[in-house]
Amino acid sequence: MRIDVFPAETVPSVYRRVADGNALTTAELWTAIRRQRPHLPLKTSPELVPDVVEQLAGLPHGHFVRTAAAHLLPIRCPHSTWQHTACTQCSTLPAVSTMCRRCANGETVEIRGRSGAVCLRHKRWHHGGTDDPVDRGEYLRAERCLTGTLWKRGIGLQTGELDLAAELLTIHNDPGLAADKTPAAGLRATYPDAIRLVTLLTQPWATRFLRDRKIGYLPVITLIEAAVAAITSGSRNDLENLEAAFQIRGRDVRLPITSPDGVRHGRRIQTGALGASIRHQAPRIRGVLLRHTDARTTTRRTICTPP
Repeated sequence: MRIDVFPAETVPSVYRRVADGNALTTAELWTAIRRQRPHLPLKTSPELVPDVVEQLAGLPHGHFVRTAAAHLLPIRCPHSTWQHTACTQCSTLPAVSTMCRRCANGETVEIRGRSGAVCLRHKRWHHGGTDDPVDRGEYLRAERCLTGTLWKRGIGLQTGELDLAAELLTIHNDPGLAADKTPAAGLRATYPDAIRLVTLLTQPWATRFLRDRKIGYLPVITLIEAAVAAITSGSRNDLENLEAAFQIRGRDVRLPITSPDGVRHGRRIQTGALGASIRHQAPRIRGVLLRHTDARTTTRRTICTPP
């Protein structure tokens, strides 16, 4: 029995649904495959034989390679003059995510493609295999931003930036419950604001500020704290004023809490409650928010191997 394969569906997902459609366990189907290819390991590993899975599902040869090429996460590399591009030599596929169950006709389907946590067609939250309604339009706008603006910057649902943003917003909004929330719950509660925060902190001016190692970590924490406050306040003026408020001149830094002349390197900077909670995490925060600027300088084939 053949199945209908969904765009960006992974090899293991197709394999599992082929087995289900033929009333077999995945182990039984793997045993049958190993009879023809005895060199394969005992452990069920369909990703090692994408060509066999293609045959079983009635797909044309090379289907998974071609699909991977269409869903690569942009990266900076020499093949595109260091611009964010889906390079077939250097880019990687996004992490595995669960497709909207309504789009998948009620089945559990895993994909590696350009998608986020919300199904725009059915207005459902499907991250992590859930299926919950999304009534607020800001979730839909956030999803479009993730798969549009942020994707072009090399940022996906599970590349780390959104989880960090959700963590920061949770600490800011409800510090007493922050430790009790799982990353998935935190992202679900803060998704629109998390998207806006990541979009703000990965703009070129913010990236330049975060990347400057001469200023130390307290100005970085001050920027994060101000950005979170601006996002949660919903004030357009606060957002528009951030770029002008955070400036670097050599080893001196200008912050909204300082005089126009700025703060000399090494001078003490006072932070608020959020800043005090996260100041020891400055290296991690800086690293996560700068991840998308990393450049791959060595060639590594990606799409010629099984996704």
